[in-house]
Amino acid sequence: MGFVDWLFGAKKERTAGGRLTPLAILDLSGATKLPSAGSDGGSERSPTLEQIKEDLRWLFPPADVHDSQAWDRYWNDQIAYGLNPQLFDMFCDDRRLIDPMMNRRFSSVLCAGNGISQEPRALASAGFKVTAMDLSPAATRLAQAIRPRPDHMKMFLGRASRRSGGTLEYLTADLLDVGVCPGPFDVIIERRTVQLFRGQELGAALQALARRLRHDGLFCSHCHDGGWRPPARPVHAAESWFQEHGWTIWRGGRGSAPPGRVAWLSMSTG
Repeated sequence: MGFVDWLFGAKKERTAGGRLTPLAILDLSGATKLPSAGSDGGSERSPTLEQIKEDLRWLFPPADVHDSQAWDRYWNDQIAYGLNPQLFDMFCDDRRLIDPMMNRRFSSVLCAGNGISQEPRALASAGFKVTAMDLSPAATRLAQAIRPRPDHMKMFLGRASRRSGGTLEYLTADLLDVGVCPGPFDVIIERRTVQLFRGQELGAALQALARRLRHDGLFCSHCHDGGWRPPARPVHAAESWFQEHGWTIWRGGRGSAPPGRVAWLSMSTG
């Protein structure tokens, strides 16, 4: 029995309501094997740590962020194992974005590295002109084909923000290719995408997106710091780049966004 079979099979049977135990509770540091899945009297052998790593490979984004086929496999695997867009959108809440956009009369949005997120669909339902761009053809097809439930859409905006006149376009493209979707856009949103670039490529990815933004636009960058532990401060992978290039940093607090070109930085941890 592989680890995925153990986690999504035997363990599912023991969990109230058939729910899956969150992967976040597993601490594999220093471990060589997991407790036997047959600990209730069975004799099933426990998977080794190497088997666990291999079985969980599908959970992690490709090491080569430029490999569109690897991204296709990644997104197809997420769907095959039952990880739906609502899970990937769990940190998305655009209710605080609507007011700054309305106050500045912004209308165009680029969702870069969108994956299978339904955020573009939600923003289009709020009356904005949205372009969703991703390197993976599979992700683009899946994002278009999925029909989100009403409770999923409410995660983004609630009911009050729905307006007519919105549009939605999906494109398969490399965000580093500034000849595609040149803009300028009023708002650019990237969620947990730029942080996957390493070294100088991180700056190149941010620069490529910034070139698509209008001179007084809003750049929304969401970073997930999975290794964060208190009392340390969570680290946003792009914050230093924005500071070095003179952007106004905003954390999305109460009131309107500052004037000028603004980087709205948000974080999630765990």
